[in-house]
Amino acid sequence: MTEYANPNDLVFYVKYHIKPEFTNEFQERLMGVVENMTQEDSFVSAFVHQYAESEGRFSMYERWTDSSKDAFMTYQMEGKDYRKEYEKRLPLISETPRKIHLLKPLAYWISANVKPSENDLIFYVNFHIKLDKLEEWKKAALQILNKMAEEDAFVSTFLHQDAEDPSRFTIYERWNEASMEDFEKNHLNAKEYRRVYENMLPDLMQSMRTFRILEPLGSWIGK
Repeated sequence: MTEYANPNDLVFYVKYHIKPEFTNEFQERLMGVVENMTQEDSFVSAFVHQYAESEGRFSMYERWTDSSKDAFMTYQMEGKDYRKEYEKRLPLISETPRKIHLLKPLAYWISANVKPSENDLIFYVNFHIKLDKLEEWKKAALQILNKMAEEDAFVSTFLHQDAEDPSRFTIYERWNEASMEDFEKNHLNAKEYRRVYENMLPDLMQSMRTFRILEPLGSWIGK
């Protein structure tokens, strides 16, 4: 069943590109920061990942109830002592500057039966939709996501719209599947509702959909 997200929540998807010799240090520092983040009243959740195809690339999906990005940057990013050493060190151990994407939460689905695990298969999918097809795509996306949520291996999915570009959407999805091959066999190539959706997509998109496979490193849920 669709749960419509609080549109006032702040959702960030943060990308990191770390120098190879500093990946262990980065993980230790980031995990320490996240543990402190969980004690904040406005913290909702955080999920940390490593890219499956690159040991030096990481991402964090985080959700807060702060009132605005500016308020978050002032109160959280700049105002917390536990962040200061991390923020000072991060540019020195990074190959490229951290990228922070602000997302507008639209809806989410969470399984009542399957809990997240460190072995989950995780995707982060990007869509660039034609401006005159936005509502048509959102309707189709909600239909397929509702169907996905009924699958036995489904763990969770979060649907967002880019806060700065209304034609861009992302889906963060998590499955209790051992591999991409199993996922393709059991879902992508096996479900009629997916075939219908896939046939619709080319006419709705401005450019090809892209996705990454993420390896979970940690999950935190607020109080």
